[in-house]
Amino acid sequence: MALPRKRRPRRAPCGWSEGLEDLHDYMRAPPQRAASRGRVIKDSGPIVVTDDWPERVPIGDAELRAIEGHLRKELDDLFGPLP
Repeated sequence: MALPRKRRPRRAPCGWSEGLEDLHDYMRAPPQRAASRGRVIKDSGPIVVTDDWPERVPIGDAELRAIEGHLRKELDDLFGPLP
């Protein structure tokens, strides 16, 4: 039977709160990062958007159930409750 190893206690990574007095450090502004000198993106003109969706888009049973479940109240207000 092997002897158990001693485990070192886990430490939080640097930058995390050290104690209870610093629980709301998310309210502080994040540290400013140095501006990167990446490549410059050249403007290639206007973006062309193509609408290639069919006139009628089929949906499956699972999708229909999700839509009905999410919008149940609104659909009942529009069409009335189911008989």
